[in-house]
Amino acid sequence: MILSPSVAQIVDILIGAGFKTLPTPFKVGSIPFEFAAMLVGTDKAPDLVVIIDTVTEKEERARQKIGGLGRALDAVQSRRPVTAIITGPTPGEQTLESISKVCRVLPVGTPTGPSDDSLLRDWLAVLLPLKVPDTSAVAADPLINLRNQTDELGALIVGAAPRGARAVQDVLRKRLETPLKAAIATLSDSDGDLI
Repeated sequence: MILSPSVAQIVDILIGAGFKTLPTPFKVGSIPFEFAAMLVGTDKAPDLVVIIDTVTEKEERARQKIGGLGRALDAVQSRRPVTAIITGPTPGEQTLESISKVCRVLPVGTPTGPSDDSLLRDWLAVLLPLKVPDTSAVAADPLINLRNQTDELGALIVGAAPRGARAVQDVLRKRLETPLKAAIATLSDSDGDLI
């Protein structure tokens, strides 16, 4: 079967995320099912994904096929979650509601233009693995970063912080006492009297 451009694009994104294509028609028990494309997830994403192209598939027929697929999966006691991706013109509300009773529905339309791949990835995000940023390059000591971004007093406080509140209080006390002692010494030397 030749895939339409929108179906091929969806299949490429899902294959890139670790899904595998299934042969069509695909048999559940002894009943064959044929959709624009069928994929199955691997490892932690066991979803069975069916792609319905509403350009070539009538709404009523798509609804019947999804209903039949749901009944066949129930008959073989499958625990695999089913997702129907609908590309092309969005079906009517009754059709979407009927299909959503059997499986998760992702109507993606027919994205066109320069951002269509990004738009499709957004719609398919529930099926795609999360991208976790690499933290090995970011593994810096936050206290060192804070110490480097503060003035001398801030650096002293941040340096004392790991030793506890008492250490921070001692640093602040010494920092405040030093200029006061110097001022008192200056006053007592110039006047001869203490204030």
